[in-house]
Amino acid sequence: MVNTGVKLLTTLLLVCSGLQAVHNAKILAIFNLASPSHYIFNRALILALAERGHQVTVISQDQEKKPVPNVKSILLEDIYNSAQESVDYDSFTQMSLWDAVGILFDWGSTMCEKQIQTKGAQTLLNSTEKFDLIITEVAWGECFFGFIHKFGSPPVVATSGIGVLPWLSLMIGNPENPSYMPNFLLPVPLSSHMSFGERVFNFLIHNLVTFLYDYHYIPKQESIARKIFKDLPPFDTINRNFSIVLVNTVLGLDEPRPLLPNVIPIGGMHIKAKSDPLPKELQKFLDEAKDGFIYFSLGTNLRSDQISDEKRKALLDAFSEIPQRVLWKFETENLSGLPSNVKISKWLPQSDVLAHSNIKAFISHGGLMSTMEATYRAVPVVGVPFFLDQQNNIKKLVSKGVGVHLDYRTLTKQSILTALREVLQNDSYHLNMKKLSAIFKDQINSPLDRAVFWTEYVIRHKGAPHLRSAAQDLYWYQYLLLDVILVLSAGILLVVFVLYFVVKVMVRTVTKLKRKSTTKTKTN
Repeated sequence: MVNTGVKLLTTLLLVCSGLQAVHNAKILAIFNLASPSHYIFNRALILALAERGHQVTVISQDQEKKPVPNVKSILLEDIYNSAQESVDYDSFTQMSLWDAVGILFDWGSTMCEKQIQTKGAQTLLNSTEKFDLIITEVAWGECFFGFIHKFGSPPVVATSGIGVLPWLSLMIGNPENPSYMPNFLLPVPLSSHMSFGERVFNFLIHNLVTFLYDYHYIPKQESIARKIFKDLPPFDTINRNFSIVLVNTVLGLDEPRPLLPNVIPIGGMHIKAKSDPLPKELQKFLDEAKDGFIYFSLGTNLRSDQISDEKRKALLDAFSEIPQRVLWKFETENLSGLPSNVKISKWLPQSDVLAHSNIKAFISHGGLMSTMEATYRAVPVVGVPFFLDQQNNIKKLVSKGVGVHLDYRTLTKQSILTALREVLQNDSYHLNMKKLSAIFKDQINSPLDRAVFWTEYVIRHKGAPHLRSAAQDLYWYQYLLLDVILVLSAGILLVVFVLYFVVKVMVRTVTKLKRKSTTKTKTN
């Protein structure tokens, strides 16, 4: 009985010590992607971990307005100003796929080079702290992977705010099948049910984009990192420190696809189930919208004040003819010709605005964070996509009957009114979005709880190597069995050649025998 009591006490002490270790972990969070919406997405996880007692050092372009217990911020200064340079959206929407991909990859390299030279990055470079875990987003900031090596290659929790990127799948060995998984960069989005021609096109684009990422973009990022970090190993060995990947996907909105055990769907983890109160003036404006209101935002990277004068006038003219109020995220203080039913603001608490009971529709660029928030809050979307995954996100909404597509290239007063009236006057969009929202919310636990659990799981199990797929150790040609196919093809060709040679010899022999027989007959 005494022995049993001692064993029980020992077990409890071990469990408690394990929990204590988790609750006092030192975490480095690297969020250098120059996009406020991505920081908002990742920030939810950081605050949740800090609340649980973890000491989190965050390096990013954002800083908390007020000190947060257990969170230390290192600022990458003046990066947003560089990232949000003036853009001609009319030209941008008409770019070819290759121009868009080239600009995207060049932008990622240029921004990372600027970030690594900031005072904030130098502060982290000079740090002698030890970290139990690193959390980082794997998109357009890979030169910061050098910090993983600098701090002794601790376990890494990767996040992806744009879902399961094709090159991310290649990196961790996650299944990526172009036969029913359309590439998110396609200029003309495809569904998961593709024709033969579409599958050929998707296969070619998928492999070409992945090739450019691996053999053009990543070498550039690695070259930038090598100027800063000494004795840096190849990036493909650093990637092996990725224990899990938290991906911004959710069933219902995204098509079903296979995921490895270490690829965790946490779509919408930044969305609070209960919205926060709105500022009084804003609350009053929305409460008094007797015909409801429309919310208009192009997200955190695109700027409404950079829309061409012609298209801006078309929007204002259209808004002046509808009974609903319009709340528009507009980046400057003044906008001439503003109708009485339109209110502008440089910043708005988007998720909380979408939760207001009077909202009727959301005019959106189709960024994934906005798409998730609209779906969760059950708000139909009028989508005006520009680049990256936005076309694909809007196509998903249109295919599910919860949104309409509005082409920016041909934007007119009439096209805007037609799109708005379709959503406002057809109840099916609201009903379908309510059903989609119900699917989104029907989960065994919240996405944020899931993200916290698996992050702490990695800490508890020292990187959780048992979750890691052996596919990470294979070269791409081994993963695709191209070496096996080559050997088998060579073997089949050899057998065919031998058979051909044997048959040829037999035919010659038979022919000779026939000739001899014919000659003897003639002689006799």
